Formats: sequence, C-alpha cells, structure tokens
Amino acid sequence: MVTPASAVDKILYKAFEILKNEISMCLAKLGEECIVKIRDRSGEESWYDQTGNLRSSIGYAVYDHGVKQLQSAFRTVLQGSEGSSEGQKMISQLGKEYSSTYALVVVAGMNYADHVEALENKDVLASTELWAKGVINARLERAKKAAIVKIEKLVA
Repeated sequence: MVTPASAVDKILYKAFEILKNEISMCLAKLGEECIVKIRDRSGEESWYDQTGNLRSSIGYAVYDHGVKQLQSAFRTVLQGSEGSSEGQKMISQLGKEYSSTYALVVVAGMNYADHVEALENKDVLASTELWAKGVINARLERAKKAAIVKIEKLVA
C-alpha cells in the first residue's frame, strides 16, 4: 500500500507542530520556575526593594526563531510600574537576537540590575541562570519524549 504524498505531508506537519508545542511549553514552564526563583526571595536572599521596580522588571518570553510565542506577566511589586514597563520593553527588544533558534529569555529589565548584582553583590539573575542551565537539557529531553508519544498516537 502506498501512502499519498499529501497524507505524509499532513502527518509530518502535525508532528512538527506537536514537537514545537512541546518545546514551547517546556520553555514556558522553565520560565515560570525561573521567575518564582528570582522574584519570590527575601531581601537577605536577593535584594531589598525600595521602589519595587527591579522585582517588577523580571519576566520571560519564549521565542521561536525570533517570533515571541508567549510572555510572562510583568507583575507590579509595590509601586514598581516603571519596572514592569521596562521589563516588557527589554523582552521585546531581545527577540531579534534569537532569530535562528528557540529561546527562553529571562530578564531583569531595569538598567541598574547589573549594578545591584555586580557592585552590591546581590543575586538578581545569576543563581537562577546557573540552575536553569543545569536543568534545561533534561527538560528538553522530557519534552521530546512527550512529543514522540503524541506523534506515535498520531500515526498509529
């Protein structure tokens, strides 16, 4: 029995969409976990809020070859609405840097975030970045396996 090329094309397209979705959802879940690890720490573990702008500027986006697939809410802390705005602006500007890959981009959008981390020796993004780099391969492997299970059901 010969399968028509159009039927094969439909299956391949659907398989590709399943894999893309699993990768995007994997990265989004990791992004959410990063946000919790960064934002939900005490001042002793991170930094003490004065305006709330730095904590409000923290968020993530998932990109598929430069196209934003999803983005976190940049929830305002204290009176840090400027931080929410700056974080959203930064996340949108970074998309073009990832035009040839999938990417999870996590930001602290205030211009003084580096200063807080480097000069004041406070952990803004550093420990969470190390953690995320340590778990990303296992997470993507899980996403791939979940996609394979769904694809196998598709062709069964």
